[in-house]
Order: sequence, then structure tokens, then C-alpha cells
Amino acid sequence: MVRPTARSVRADVSRRIAVVACGILLLTAVCLQRTTIVAAAGELRSMPLWIVVALVVVGLAERAVRVDIYRSLLGVPRYSAALVHETGAAASKGLPMGGAVGTALRWSVARDRSIPTATFAVALIATSVASVFVTWTLPLIALGIDLTRRSPESMDFVVVGICSTVVIGAIAVWTVVLGSDRIHGWAVARCRRVCARLGKRFPGADHVDPETGIDDVRTGLRSVAARPWGVVGRTVVAQLCSAAVLLVALRSVGIGGELGNVEFLRVYFIVTLLGSFIPTPGGVGVIEAGLTGALVAAGAAPAGALAAVLVYRAITYVMPIVIGAAMYVVWRSRTGSEAREPAEYLVGEPSIGEIVALSPASLAAA
Repeated sequence: MVRPTARSVRADVSRRIAVVACGILLLTAVCLQRTTIVAAAGELRSMPLWIVVALVVVGLAERAVRVDIYRSLLGVPRYSAALVHETGAAASKGLPMGGAVGTALRWSVARDRSIPTATFAVALIATSVASVFVTWTLPLIALGIDLTRRSPESMDFVVVGICSTVVIGAIAVWTVVLGSDRIHGWAVARCRRVCARLGKRFPGADHVDPETGIDDVRTGLRSVAARPWGVVGRTVVAQLCSAAVLLVALRSVGIGGELGNVEFLRVYFIVTLLGSFIPTPGGVGVIEAGLTGALVAAGAAPAGALAAVLVYRAITYVMPIVIGAAMYVVWRSRTGSEAREPAEYLVGEPSIGEIVALSPASLAAA
């Protein structure tokens, strides 16, 4: 077993401290806002049932679009794509720092469905890149439209500068990554070291030459990059579906003219972007507080804003966990003892992202 480094231990302790600190802040906020929470519960009880059903349908449509992205990239039937995506999404959203577990779970399901490792790696990287690109581009577009209706403030320039830098930098980095023979050689050497480490636990792994796999991943990513609009467009649709859930929920509790559609989109995208940096699972608690506070600052009533945010999070956060957990149970019941738990790939070894591919973050750091 590979011993954890001092750096990894310090990082793990820092993450745990951050999660505990967020929990304490959230409990404090709940205690201070008891009156608003009770009023929001009243708003929820008065929400028409047909609105709730419609929002659930939109939420399911958003999940279907994300599954379709995996279906097109993996080249498998929709059911297999749903197993891969939804089980991993449930782990990522439901566990603290669940990204690594979610990736490992997706890989386990993909392997069980006979999906080639290189194909899975291409899908994993392509969806991550598309998500990052869209997540940083949409706030930029929404803010740009909003600035045509009002005078810019100093914070607007900061947001535009940060989002523009990330978007342009991401495009430049990936152009270099996919075209650089030097980075290709670095990736091959890194994967060989990982295989050598895995060989201590899994006989034969140290004899695997990853160069062919890296070449396949590179070729696949170049193919996606040559025609990116299918993946990017569906990612935009998925994120707009999530925004539509919150907007309709706000309108259903009587929040209308005081919060225009463009201003709503600006607030929504910026807050959800910042929520991606929160250490709690899926940003739970922090996104609710931040989004409610931003909506109130934009003119929404506190009770109505909180009620709408709770409905939004139930559909976009809780529902995917329930769907993914149900699909995981179905998958495990069919595979039985032949399927290996994803934890086996994580204990004492590098993350599965290091085995199948290099994550966008690690490639950018290269």
C-alpha cells in the first residue's frame, strides 16, 4: 500500500476543516433566520401541485440531456449511458469531495458495460471541459446583456475580467494540450509511473504500455474538439433547464417584476459559479444561502426567494442523488459479486482519473 504524503494529509485536513467551518456557519445562519424559514415553509405549502409536477418534468429533462451527452460520446445505448452518468453524479453530489468517488464509480460501471477505457476517458474529459467552458461563459453572457440596461459597477469589471480570462485561457490551454507532442510524452511517462505503482497490487499492471491508450484519448479529444458544438450546446441546454426550474419556482411564489429575467440569469449563473468552489457535497447549504441572499439583494422577498431556492435544490440536487442511488442498486443487483466496489480503486492508490486519463486541472497545471 502506498503511504499518503505529508502534502496529501495536509490537504485532507484542510478540506475537513473547511467542511466543518461551513457546517458551523450554516447552523448559525439557520438559527438566525428561523422566521424566514417558517415563512418559506408556508410559501411551499401554497405552491400549486401542477407547478411542482412541471418543475420535476423540467428537472428530468435536464438529466436526460446530460445522459444524452454521455450516450453520444460513449457510443452506447441510453440505458448504459444513464448508468454511467447518474451513478457517478449521485456520488459526486452526495459525498464530501465526492468527485474522485464519482469518477471511480463511473469507471466501474463503464468497465462492466464493456466500454473501452480510452472511450470513457474521452467522455470524462470532454464533458468536464464543456462544463467548465459553459459554466464560465454563461455568466459572462448574462452580465453582458445586463450591462446594456444599466451602468457598470466596479464588481462587474472584476467578474468580466475573471470569466474572460478563464474562458480564453481554457481555450488556449486545450489548444496547446491537444497539439503538443511534449505534453503527450509527459502524459505517457506519467501513466507508466502510475501503472508501475499499480503493479505492486495488481499483477500485470506494470507491464501495460499506456502509449496506445494515450494516443487513443488524444485522437478522440481532437475529434470532439473539431466538432464541439454538440457537446457544448447540450451542456448549455442542461444548465438553462436548471435555471428555468428556479425561475419558474420564483414566479410561482409571486416574485415577478421586481426581478427581471436578465437580472435573474446574472445572479443565478454567478452564484452557481461561485458555488462550485464550496467544499460541502454539491455546495449544499452554501448555495442555498448564497442564492437566497443574492436574490433578496436583487429585490426578491426573503420568504419567497428561500422557498423557490429550496424547490430548485430539491429538483436539481436531491432528485439526481435519488435517481443515481436507484440506478446503482439496480446495477449492483445485476452484476452481483462480479462488480467490484469503487473503493477498491481508491484505497492507497492514485485516483482513477490518474489511471484512465489526465483531468483538465492536471493538464492545465502541466
